Amino acid sequence: MKTQRGYTLIETLVAMLILVMLSASGLYGWQYWQQSQRLWQTASQARDYLLYLREDANWHNRDHSISLIREGTLWCLVSSVAGANTCHGSSPLVFVPRWPEVEMSDLTPSLAFFGLRNTAWAGHIRFKNSTGEWWLVVSPWGRLRLCQQGETEGCL
Repeated sequence: MKTQRGYTLIETLVAMLILVMLSASGLYGWQYWQQSQRLWQTASQARDYLLYLREDANWHNRDHSISLIREGTLWCLVSSVAGANTCHGSSPLVFVPRWPEVEMSDLTPSLAFFGLRNTAWAGHIRFKNSTGEWWLVVSPWGRLRLCQQGETEGCL
């Protein structure tokens, strides 16, 4: 008759192995989710920035031409009205992404918003990281849409 209580070494090792496997898969899933959220948030913040420029162009009847500035791994979008040629500063006319792992892989060179008749130069901006990519599409009438890679039905 066994009078000792407790777990054997084999039982403890099996339980620890199961715990490590579950933790590793959970950590990978959480990191993937976090990176996809960072990509979506950067694209949404860039859309809000362009909406601000569109409304400012209409309100003040001035033109905003958007240019891309790269400083090493850092990048930013700058309006021509800001007159800045650096990504540092706290102007509302400069958009600096919060996360450096989100890249801007494509930008229409002459993307602009015009105050006259509230129009825009049509184009797109493409953001990507290891989880996927989002497109920010600007129509000639200044409508802004966010589209995910592979999405064929509609955009946000």
